[in-house]
Amino acid sequence: MAKPWKIVDLNPDESLKQCLQKIALTRIQETFSHEPATMRGDDPEALHDMRVSARRLRAVLRIFRDCFSRKKLKKHDARLQALIRALGAVRERDVFLESLSAYKNTLAATDRKVIDLLIARETTARLADRRALLREMKYLRRMNFADSFAAFVKSSL
Repeated sequence: MAKPWKIVDLNPDESLKQCLQKIALTRIQETFSHEPATMRGDDPEALHDMRVSARRLRAVLRIFRDCFSRKKLKKHDARLQALIRALGAVRERDVFLESLSAYKNTLAATDRKVIDLLIARETTARLADRRALLREMKYLRRMNFADSFAAFVKSSL
């Protein structure tokens, strides 16, 4: 898991508005920095890092929700939550499939058939979850969500 990005030039002598902008904008950039690798699908850790980063961003928004317009925050938070759910669905399948493969290796050859069937079923379900994730990410890209979210943070504080 990637470590959270350091918040550059965070100064306790600055206003809450200035500090919160730096924190939220860094978390937005951190989250969407994992987008290309997550969309390619060749690195399960990129997906995991994007999910963790998005959850960090959502935590910042929850902690400081009173600093934002409730209506506008609700719209952005809903989209962020949809992304987190889609990322989570694929990540949970990845972890389960990894566990099944490891367990399968501990079994005798005659006992592996049932696990092979379960792996096949979960692989098919993962593909469906991944397609849903890609649809969500393409939608966010079309609506320029990362930039829109950053503009919301800058204008709301």
